[in-house]
Amino acid sequence: MNKNYIHRNSSLTDQQSFSEYLAPKFWPTWAFIGFLWCFTHLPFNVQLALGRGVGWLAYHLAKSRRRVCAINIAKCYPEKSSEEQARLVKQVFLSYGQGMIETAMCWVRGKHYFEGKVEFEGIEHLDRAKEEGKGVLIVGGHFAILDLAGALLSQIRDYDIVHRSHDNPLFNLYMTRSREKYVTSCIARKDVRAMLKSLKQGRRLWYAPDQDYGRKESVFVPFFGIQTATITATSRIAKVSKAAVIPTFFRRTPGEAKPYKVSFYAPLNIPSGDDVEDAKQFNEFIERCARELPDQYLWLHKRFKTRPEGEPKFY
Repeated sequence: MNKNYIHRNSSLTDQQSFSEYLAPKFWPTWAFIGFLWCFTHLPFNVQLALGRGVGWLAYHLAKSRRRVCAINIAKCYPEKSSEEQARLVKQVFLSYGQGMIETAMCWVRGKHYFEGKVEFEGIEHLDRAKEEGKGVLIVGGHFAILDLAGALLSQIRDYDIVHRSHDNPLFNLYMTRSREKYVTSCIARKDVRAMLKSLKQGRRLWYAPDQDYGRKESVFVPFFGIQTATITATSRIAKVSKAAVIPTFFRRTPGEAKPYKVSFYAPLNIPSGDDVEDAKQFNEFIERCARELPDQYLWLHKRFKTRPEGEPKFY
């Protein structure tokens, strides 16, 4: 760890503690946290099976989210038959149900719980950038094991993360403190200054900019052949910090010797001087990953909510 680096959690104050949240209105959240603790002390394979059960339940109960997923799948995989699309929608829910439990595992049990369960590929790309004295902006997508992938990487390298705060203050405190078990710092999504500070100090920063954040500061570039609002913050952050932009793909690998794999690739040509081209590069990378394992991508998100002027809404 860089000894000159000052730990910063820009979504919480250092003085916040769990004792602030003992009022009755927080008891349901405490009960849920207790449930997670109990659940994650079951045998590993039992947890995964129950996670898929959670996904099955969500598939049947979360009708509005199922509709979003079905629209995304139909738009992005038109070559699939209606039966294949319907089957993929269900697989996405099962995958994300399991992902919720995998997230709980790393929050409750910590990174050491997963020792021996992951294969790393392309670590040399991270190390080469560090050897050149650069910060490293690790960019990836919202795949099912997003939180777990972070815990896995922390077994061998230190880094910071960009994350979004939760509206429930107790759960946000629990979530952030849990993530701090395996990262150096949690930085709020809108705290660009803290991101730049991390990168300028030569650190690694994990960032997933593949969601729809609206029209402001976005450009429209193809994603699965659809003009998609894609933020340009990646280009600006890389330009100011002079960091290397390293793409990553993390996924489950059932049937292989280790159930998880985290891969890093050669730096993207970002910033290229053209924000549209930069956004296009990133989307092309995420699309390749999502085509390889479509059930593990976050098709539950309204990725195409913001449309170009004059285009009808998707959802």
